[in-house]
Amino acid sequence: MKKIISILVITCFYFVSHAQINNEILVSTQTLKADRAAMKAERQFWKKYGDGKNESWYMLAAGFLAEFSEGPIRYKSVFDYKGNWLYSIKEYNEQGLPKEVRELVKSTYYDYSIGWVKEVSQNQSVVYVVHIADGPGWKDLLVQDGQMEVQHSNEL
Repeated sequence: MKKIISILVITCFYFVSHAQINNEILVSTQTLKADRAAMKAERQFWKKYGDGKNESWYMLAAGFLAEFSEGPIRYKSVFDYKGNWLYSIKEYNEQGLPKEVRELVKSTYYDYSIGWVKEVSQNQSVVYVVHIADGPGWKDLLVQDGQMEVQHSNEL
């Protein structure tokens, strides 16, 4: 089950982080209000994060993406074509990482530094994608429910 969730998270993470977002798919608030699904996505966004986040909205092939930042933390939420929330990605540095996750990573990879963290939330599941580096070597770790596995690495 954890493998399936991990694969789903990485797939979602890949599509959002590698999406080609340009001015043509930026959706104005005016455009969003004309679409019932977009209005539902907006309401769910406000319910989850509150109003006044100065978020940017984008149309995706299968729904909507909302992005905003609060200080050093960047948030992305993805909604389907009906306006239902699918998942969220929270991007931050080592200081935002929960203590137990940081301890798990550092206990195994104590010589590595933590570069960035992407916290992916879907339903009741939270997966941390932690990028660590040691000189030219790096790894992307998946951490979930006290378990850790290497997802990507540039080492042999």
